[in-house]
Amino acid sequence: MAFWEPCFGKDNECCDCECSWTKFLIWSAVVLLVGGLVAVLVIAFAVVFPPKAKADDAVLQRFALAPGNPAANSTISYNLTATVSLRNPNIYRTIAYGPLAVAFSFNGSRFDESATIPPFDHKPRKTATVRVTVGGVDKLVKLTAPGVKEFAAENDTSKFAVEMRLDTTLQYKGRSAKCPLVVICPLQLQLVDPDVAATAFQRTKCTILRAKKSGC
Repeated sequence: MAFWEPCFGKDNECCDCECSWTKFLIWSAVVLLVGGLVAVLVIAFAVVFPPKAKADDAVLQRFALAPGNPAANSTISYNLTATVSLRNPNIYRTIAYGPLAVAFSFNGSRFDESATIPPFDHKPRKTATVRVTVGGVDKLVKLTAPGVKEFAAENDTSKFAVEMRLDTTLQYKGRSAKCPLVVICPLQLQLVDPDVAATAFQRTKCTILRAKKSGC
């Protein structure tokens, strides 16, 4: 059945009752609306998206290295606080996170992995904020010789490049798969005096790494 049919009467004029562009436009709009609705439903229920993450704030109040000989015997003292926001971009699906293990590294060498964030549920289209504070005195850090030199160079400017990493598993509402997830946030930190107001932190986009498997 056609949406419209050409009909010509006297003097080759179009018949008002049959030749209606209005009907054609209405039916076209209906088809587009239905197609758009189907697309939205597919995205909402069939397609899942990983969370997005940003480092919103970080404060470094102590970062002191005692170089060792060899370099792998170096020790470090530090006080660091970092805040990360996670955004669930899904329209329908809640994300359930398992415990989040937090680790901090300098020049590829971990110096702290003591913090853990408890499991929580993340509602659709919402932002969740997690905050961790870590500290240590004379903790072993297995730096390389170039890593020790890099620390000395950054110490001269009181600005340090530190990596924050979160490891967890997530599960989308309505799906059985538990998906490994890694969040990596590069932090550019200015060493500050605890008695002086902290300098402004430049918000940083974090990298999301997720397992490529069914349901994830």
